[in-house]
Amino acid sequence: MSAPLASQLELRDVTKRFGGVAAVDGVTFDIAKGDIVGIIGPNGAGKTTLLNCISGLQRLDGGDIRWQGDSISGLAPHRIAKLGIGRTFQIVRPFGSMTVRENAAIGALFGSAEARRRPKEAFEQADEVLELVGLKAKAGLAVSTLTIPDRKRLEVARAVATKPQLLLLDEVMAGLNNVEIDEALDMVRAVHATGVTVLLIEHVMRVIVGVCRRAIVLDFGQVLAQGEPEVVLRDERVIQAYLGERYAKRRQP
Repeated sequence: MSAPLASQLELRDVTKRFGGVAAVDGVTFDIAKGDIVGIIGPNGAGKTTLLNCISGLQRLDGGDIRWQGDSISGLAPHRIAKLGIGRTFQIVRPFGSMTVRENAAIGALFGSAEARRRPKEAFEQADEVLELVGLKAKAGLAVSTLTIPDRKRLEVARAVATKPQLLLLDEVMAGLNNVEIDEALDMVRAVHATGVTVLLIEHVMRVIVGVCRRAIVLDFGQVLAQGEPEVVLRDERVIQAYLGERYAKRRQP
């Protein structure tokens, strides 16, 4: 039996309130180095807020987040990115006046301490990540010419160009058709295969089952269940709170 992977990211009783409402309420879990973990749950469960807390966009109202043993609670987003935590956003906002290649190079210029390169090296790094996500042939195109799936790929490429050790993906499959989802799945697998730890938010359950080793279910800002995806998706609490009986019946043999 192989030894368990060491914890890379640790969340302890993480809480974030907006007014009197706790969007994230006492969340505790660990992410091991090299793991790939999915966060699921209904809309408004606190999933994106949790990623915002990890990446420093929103300050905690309670608890602690530790990265490789050291607390990162309260650090600015650029400092957290420099430590090796990259992320994407639900709404992609590429630099419209730049080419695909130039957008990807931004990550290499202003990413983690490992990523920061001179311009020539940054473009070389951009070429590598564009090939990884399947956009190499479109490197010289204006961003305005890209389809929505390709813009999502570019969002991932820009994040990967920061040379993260942990990549936070926020619904990169949203709005994609089945073929595009399969292509995006291959992209996530390719990124993970480079040694990057992945924590992703997703509503497409075949993504969770297809790539994740573990699933964490949030409901009303709290962890409802966590474990292997196949086990979690059979949990009656998860079915009632999120998946629904129709989904459960479709999964029955």
